[in-house]
Amino acid sequence: MLEIIAKLFFVFLAILGAVEIIRSFISWTLRPQHHAGKLYLVLPIEGHDEEAEMLLESSIEKLKWIRGEEKMLICLDRGMDEETRKICGIIAHRNPGVVVCKPEELANILEQ
Repeated sequence: MLEIIAKLFFVFLAILGAVEIIRSFISWTLRPQHHAGKLYLVLPIEGHDEEAEMLLESSIEKLKWIRGEEKMLICLDRGMDEETRKICGIIAHRNPGVVVCKPEELANILEQ
């Protein structure tokens, strides 16, 4: 009985893997060839956010997969505490194209 359950589990994982490969291939082929203009990804962060670093690093990796040269990740400071602001500043300093700004500065950044 345990053997049958194990085989069914592995068949399920194999089907799930095949579906994921097909989904990845389809999304890769449907990406636009040429991206006109600048792409902005705005992440509003407020208060003390334990997952701010993971959120920013994940967003940076997602932007790397998008074609085009003009991409910018904007970390919008909506009242971050000092620790979160420091973490976001370190990540912005390490990665070109990442900016930390306040809501008042956002319009100026988007006009560039």
